[in-house]
Amino acid sequence: MRAVIASRESIGGAPRKIAWFALHGKGLYFDIIASLCGSHTSYHVDGNVFRTSPATDLRPRFQGKYLPLSAFRGWHQFGFGMVSKEQLTNSPPLKEKDRKPPNIVETISTNDLPADSINLVVELLHRDLRHELSRPEIQPPEHAILRCIALGELLVIVTVLGHESNLLIRPTDNGFQANHFNDRYSANRPGATYNFEAYQ
Repeated sequence: MRAVIASRESIGGAPRKIAWFALHGKGLYFDIIASLCGSHTSYHVDGNVFRTSPATDLRPRFQGKYLPLSAFRGWHQFGFGMVSKEQLTNSPPLKEKDRKPPNIVETISTNDLPADSINLVVELLHRDLRHELSRPEIQPPEHAILRCIALGELLVIVTVLGHESNLLIRPTDNGFQANHFNDRYSANRPGATYNFEAYQ
């Protein structure tokens, strides 16, 4: 089973993939800001999580051990990413085969995102915990766009942020600014450790 989040508009001649997810016998594979060839995170059926990207020389790098995927009954944030809207032309185009059942395609309008960059936050949630999303203290910042993708018993929650007022990571002249809204939406939570990858 595969799912894609893509731009609703044509960018550089075609709608562009912004994130993709694939659930199959080996586990859950996904990438956000899907412009880097071979880049992805994988949550294997045995619970091992790996990251593959240019930062790992395109070799799987162990990220941690979680519950076996079949035993996952919780809520986990896998991370967040930022991309310049100008760079979306480098993302793979959405193809007709991506739309064939049982594949899932969700779209967002980049025209509704006035900032020069976009943030995406990816979470994995068991469907029995969907009610937890209504807790007032963990609501997304204003103008956030949420997409919920059902992959079997698992829900992939993707939050798209594209207003200057709601970005978790905002580019600056000499780097980036990391913002905090609440315990769920934070890029500088006190005491937390973050691993960053940055590309031009």
